[in-house]
Amino acid sequence: MAARSKVMVASDELFNEFSALDEDDESTAEKIHALIEHEKDDFISLEEYAKRRGISL
Repeated sequence: MAARSKVMVASDELFNEFSALDEDDESTAEKIHALIEHEKDDFISLEEYAKRRGISL
């Protein structure tokens, strides 16, 4: 037997899960990409990490 639940919506507006996001969120993505670009030389592979820690994969 399937479970049933009721959802109550506070307004008549169409529910949009992304409605709370600001339009400025694109700048956040740009900042993240810039940070990755700046720090990419510091990234190591999983194999290198395991080697440094003495972990066998």
